[in-house]
Amino acid sequence: MFVDNKIRDEVTVLLEEVSRKNIMPFYKNLSAEQVYTKSSPTDFVTIADKECEKFLTKKLMQLIIGSKVIGEEASSENGISFSSFKDNIIWTVDPIDGTKNFVNGNEQFCSMVALLRDGKPKASWIYIPILDICYFASFKGVEVAHYGTEYNTLDVKDKKTTSTNVNCLKYCASLRYLEPDIKVVIKDKVKHLKNQVFVGSAGIEAIMLAKGQIDFMFYSATTPWDHAPVDMFCRAVGGKAGQISFHKRASNDIKLEKSTPVLFVRSIAEWELVNDFISI
Repeated sequence: MFVDNKIRDEVTVLLEEVSRKNIMPFYKNLSAEQVYTKSSPTDFVTIADKECEKFLTKKLMQLIIGSKVIGEEASSENGISFSSFKDNIIWTVDPIDGTKNFVNGNEQFCSMVALLRDGKPKASWIYIPILDICYFASFKGVEVAHYGTEYNTLDVKDKKTTSTNVNCLKYCASLRYLEPDIKVVIKDKVKHLKNQVFVGSAGIEAIMLAKGQIDFMFYSATTPWDHAPVDMFCRAVGGKAGQISFHKRASNDIKLEKSTPVLFVRSIAEWELVNDFISI
């Protein structure tokens, strides 16, 4: 399915609308009763997350009749139907990516939507409510639009040289869900790197990757609402994404139904350097 400008713009309008109605009114204005926890005391979900996802789920399914939605909060409550990935058209929704930042009054949060066909991302939107900016990624590249303006191509500057030392690369990483024995080894590896950037939002990090502000992203587990959008942004700027095996130095295309470690590298030329470094 070709994602044309009409679909691009209609989703953008939905993200702008839900930001004004269901996200920004709660920013720095949440009561204790409007903040909940999920898997841990610091894994937050708020009334804004829930209302935003409810709105987007309804509107996106109306936008493309017959499509389905896999949202973070609904999946947290009801589980993920992996069989849904076999369906023709799927939306993934992360209503507020970086909820902990949102709860703490930190500006580093966004909303993410991806459109998939046969389990593969075809387009992705990352909307930053605090700035009223939407980034759109497709196989044509990455575009950006400020509120009320038309999309323009993101000015992406390619690296002039390929790094041969992983210590020269800037990166974001989350080791949270690694097996304990593997986590010990990987933590020992990355502690020697000098250029880690911590953001707390996969979507904000994906934009940084697209702009060349970081060189790679590593996550200990794949989640569709996070990594379908990131996958599209990475490949839109000519990068490589894959789920990796620590012991085999091997990688496969991302299968969103598999919750395995995932790596995004902005430069294909630097993929092997980073993958070798992460491998055990």
